[in-house]
Amino acid sequence: QTVHRIIGMVSRTKATLLLISIPGSSGFKPSPPCHLTRAPARWKSSSSQLFSSTDGSSASQKAKTTVSSQAALIAGTTIGGGFLALPAATAPGGFLPSAVGLVLVWFYLLGCSLSFANAIFMMKDNSRIEVTQKNNTTDEEISIFSLVRECFGSTAGVVTGLLFLLLIKATLVAQLSKVGVLLQSNMLLPYSRGVWTMIFSCIVTAVCLSGKQRHIERINDVMTTIMLVSFSALIALAGRSGWTIDGLKRANYRSLFPSLGSPWVAPIFIQLLLYNEVVPLVSARLGDETKVRRAILYGSSIPLLMCLIWSCVALGIVPYEPILGATIAGSSMYDPLSRLSQRVISKGGSIGKIFLSSVNIMAGSAICTTVFGSILATTQYLDDVIAHSFGGRKDTSWTRIFKHSFAMFPSAMIAALGSSELYYHATSFAGEFPCTFLFGLIPPLCNLRLRWKLRKQSEPNQSKEVTVQILLALVSVVILAACRLSRS
Repeated sequence: QTVHRIIGMVSRTKATLLLISIPGSSGFKPSPPCHLTRAPARWKSSSSQLFSSTDGSSASQKAKTTVSSQAALIAGTTIGGGFLALPAATAPGGFLPSAVGLVLVWFYLLGCSLSFANAIFMMKDNSRIEVTQKNNTTDEEISIFSLVRECFGSTAGVVTGLLFLLLIKATLVAQLSKVGVLLQSNMLLPYSRGVWTMIFSCIVTAVCLSGKQRHIERINDVMTTIMLVSFSALIALAGRSGWTIDGLKRANYRSLFPSLGSPWVAPIFIQLLLYNEVVPLVSARLGDETKVRRAILYGSSIPLLMCLIWSCVALGIVPYEPILGATIAGSSMYDPLSRLSQRVISKGGSIGKIFLSSVNIMAGSAICTTVFGSILATTQYLDDVIAHSFGGRKDTSWTRIFKHSFAMFPSAMIAALGSSELYYHATSFAGEFPCTFLFGLIPPLCNLRLRWKLRKQSEPNQSKEVTVQILLALVSVVILAACRLSRS
């Protein structure tokens, strides 16, 4: 489960393009991850690789980095295909209540990520905690998996790895479901959504099978560039495409609270703003907890700002109309994007068409970056499982076909056979259980466990820290319980 290596690769691709928006980062020249410049035969394959969080380079090989570059890494990690679910989540409540919800979720994830980083540095800095790795890796290589294994045992570490795989699968189902809808509405061939989903899945799988990882990284580079350019274009064109402030006047703050049998927006917000999986890599790169805190604060603020802008644009063009939400394509979920085409063309004319094209291009490129990253993460997971089970890498043509087929086609079949609303349901599920459990509940619990093992709770000023960790854990439990309530 060295999926953090893959996360680092995909995130760097996006982060490079976001550096221009962060002060002091203009001189940063990113280099490709070391594990992408080596031959596959030089990769180490052992059971301890399942818990590695760095990109494969040793401490002496790591390039110098800055807070601004790691902030860009965090921002790039957050932005992905789930971005498209935001208007549907914010429409029932309105712009201002949803903005409040996004900010509250941002604070929650910020606290959990700082707790995660603090636990990592406790493991690094204290000699009484021995990182249980056996392949001569440094003490800097600490991930959520090694953290759980150290605190709660190897069985808990394995369960954590399976939950991470579940998160990847849920993400793939969501993205493949949405790409089928986009292709069906924009392509001339009269194929169904399920057929387009399978066609796209076959093409992406073939690309991953035939290309090397550095080639896939370049594809992600192009897709991310396209996504950011199209996002900038739709912001610039919004004012001439029918955007009005009247669409932002709706305010239903009750939508921020869970209700029996109704979808809750908080899990979608969590999935959209999640970046905690890259905290171990940032911690290893910077090596200083104060700098890591600054990078997390700066980097996580950029996706929050983008979500607020995207919600403002979408709701300003397509105001909330709940009656239509139940009649569009027989759907019970209201999605402003489903009416965006008619609205912008009638209000904006030719400018509206350009705006609509920017939205579709942004959607397609964002989905591609997420799908490629998910496939690479799954195949790396299977590499480590095979290495652990058979004592070495089995990188034959048949194993490659099996790994990529397993990575893509179970999720593709679910997406193709499921309803058109599966994108939103899968995104919500990923946020309400795997994301909240892995990166919301586990970090404060590990933090408390480490403090107990180190007897840090008896030190001065530790009672406040312990209280904060307990509160974070309690909030995570409440979120999980509320998600369960909203589904019952």
